Amino acid sequence: MKDSQVLERFIESRPLCVMTRCILGHVITEELDDVFAQYRRRQYQGEIKFSALAASVADVALSFCANFNQAYKSHKEELAASVVAYYGKLNRVEPSTSEGVVHFAGRKASELCRAVGDPALEVLPGYKCSVLDGNHLPKSEKRLGVLRGLCAAALPGTVVAKFNLEEQLFERAYLLEDAHAQECAVLDRVVADLQANELLLGDRHFCIVKFLLDVAAAGGFFVIRQHGRLQGELLGKRRKIGRTETGVVHEQALRIRDGDGRALTVRRITVELDTPTRDGDYWIHLLSNVPAEHADAGQLAQLYRDRWEIENAFHVLTMTLTCELKSVGHPRAALFLFCMALLAYNCRQVLYAALRKTHTAAEVEAMSHLSVALEIVRPMDGLVTAIPACDWDAIVPVTLAGRADFLRRVSRHVDVAAHRKSVRGPKKPRPPRQRCKACAHVSTYRLVSSRKQRC
Repeated sequence: MKDSQVLERFIESRPLCVMTRCILGHVITEELDDVFAQYRRRQYQGEIKFSALAASVADVALSFCANFNQAYKSHKEELAASVVAYYGKLNRVEPSTSEGVVHFAGRKASELCRAVGDPALEVLPGYKCSVLDGNHLPKSEKRLGVLRGLCAAALPGTVVAKFNLEEQLFERAYLLEDAHAQECAVLDRVVADLQANELLLGDRHFCIVKFLLDVAAAGGFFVIRQHGRLQGELLGKRRKIGRTETGVVHEQALRIRDGDGRALTVRRITVELDTPTRDGDYWIHLLSNVPAEHADAGQLAQLYRDRWEIENAFHVLTMTLTCELKSVGHPRAALFLFCMALLAYNCRQVLYAALRKTHTAAEVEAMSHLSVALEIVRPMDGLVTAIPACDWDAIVPVTLAGRADFLRRVSRHVDVAAHRKSVRGPKKPRPPRQRCKACAHVSTYRLVSSRKQRC
């Protein structure tokens, strides 16, 4: 059977798997070697090409391989090195290189989304809206020699990610190898990467006077929740603006100063919540320097709620991709894996962008991320075996426009209804529990058998 005929059978039966391989072929290319050369500091290329290393780690991030050892065996021919050299290279990937991979992946995914024809969302007209949030990697197993004798948890590091709200893509990652370092340690780099008219959304962890002043001085904008420790000078009277979905909105001016004497007057937007937060707060104060003629207090309060988009993205990373492995204790390897998971997430967003061109946005939104992930992972090994890389490149378009047309064509074969989320009804209240005085356990079989049988 010809490769084109095999491909058509996969398109009809496993279109999501075919689309994912096409997207990965656009992002995970030899261009990653140029990314390595641009962002590296001390590490050199050596006998293992960085693009081959990234491809192997991407297989772990996408759950095609369960761990690095399986990934090495799967890519042994391309790596052309011993397993010792592979792990040595992996454990020495510099944070700057991992950050460069995320930036590169965001750019490549964005251009493919545009080529497919999926327009970016307009969150706030005239502004590029981004969300900042940190993610602390969980404790790892104590496989490193320096960890074996310790009782304390071993933390590999922290990631501060920047999420593009318009394109729903991760476009930047700022890595901290020291897990005890504060997220504010990367804020100078965040300011340096600001684009024209960029609006940053962030929680109170980023409410630092110096950072707010630096963002404003760089021509940027922010909507950040006020930290309880931030002190400023309230100006004028507080005015009631109106209501949003969550409560009543008020606004008042606030002047803030740093230790160098710099000052900035910002808008202090207060939301009196109908329902308290998880911490029991009935009031939320937001600081912003967006001009009132561009957005009123109600709009900014509603915009701040979009900050949860990055939390949803982190949830998808955790549930459907492999962003963290307990067996990976080396900080640089753990951070590199997380960044490759961000790359995989961006590729998944391109897939949804292609689906929105042939199906309604509501249908795509209702798709289960877990169901989609399983539909991609299960047949991928068969697809790669049936059509090797050398034959794949000969029958699948390699140009940007060609890939976009191919993705739109394949997306027509996706049965979105088969991947719809399962929505359960409201939970029943838990009945009062009875203590068993005779023993600490019961036989479920006996209790079930004692009930009256229903026909």
